[in-house]
Order: sequence, then structure tokens, then C-alpha cells
Amino acid sequence: MFYEFERRAVAFLKRIENMAPCTSRQQAYSSLLAHWHAVESNYHDDQAYLDGLLHTQMSAENNWHCLDSNPCYWQSPRAPQLRIYIHDDGAIVIQRLGGTREDRILFALNSAQPVFHAAKTESQGEGFANAVQCAAVPSSESSLSKM
Repeated sequence: MFYEFERRAVAFLKRIENMAPCTSRQQAYSSLLAHWHAVESNYHDDQAYLDGLLHTQMSAENNWHCLDSNPCYWQSPRAPQLRIYIHDDGAIVIQRLGGTREDRILFALNSAQPVFHAAKTESQGEGFANAVQCAAVPSSESSLSKM
């Protein structure tokens, strides 16, 4: 039984290899669910099961954990060493718990959201985040004297 799940998991990983980046947790979840549905469609003729799969919610009842945190994660009840993390910004990481260091991250997909946003004017931003953004944008010498 475990071998069958592992075979499906490998097919799933191959299917999501070129997945487009997502911009939110919900988009990432929906995209992963659609890819899992496609994999399961190769193994099941039961249309009711497949339709139900597409309507599965991200919830504690469906083995999702830390839903109030960033990231949340799904832990497989069939293979507890497999964990899927979804970040609020749509980033995805699939990890194998245990094993060697090289084998731990099976898949990672960055968010479609940019890391740095357009620089804010001095009155719009404060603190460390503003300092990092300002450092990324070339500035004139006169603005350096204000530091």
C-alpha cells in the first residue's frame, strides 16, 4: 500500500516540476490540488471520489496544521515523513522529514510576489524594512546626509 502512495507522490512531483508561481496561500493550495487530482485520475475510475477531491478544503480535518500561522503545512497520514508547506504569499516547499540533508527538500517554488516593492518616500516607510528597500534603490548623496 505504501509503495502505491509513493509511486503517486513521485508522479505528483514530476507533474508540478514546472508549476507556475502563485501569489497566495489559496492559489497555491488550489493549484496543488488540481495537480493531485490529475495524478489521482490516472489511478481511479470513481468519479464521485475525483469530484470530491477537487472540493477538499484546507482544514485540520484534512490533515492541515498551523492554519493560523505562516506557513501552514499538510502532513500525509499514509507517509508521515512527507510534509507540504504553503506560505501566505504562495511559496511552496515539499519536504521529506528525516533522511540525508540532500534528500530533505523535494520541491520548492517561490512566490510570484516580488520580494522588493517600489521604494517608498521617506514619509511612507520607517524601520528596518524601509532601510532595506532604500538600500536597494540608488540614492543621491544629499539623502545620505540625513542618515
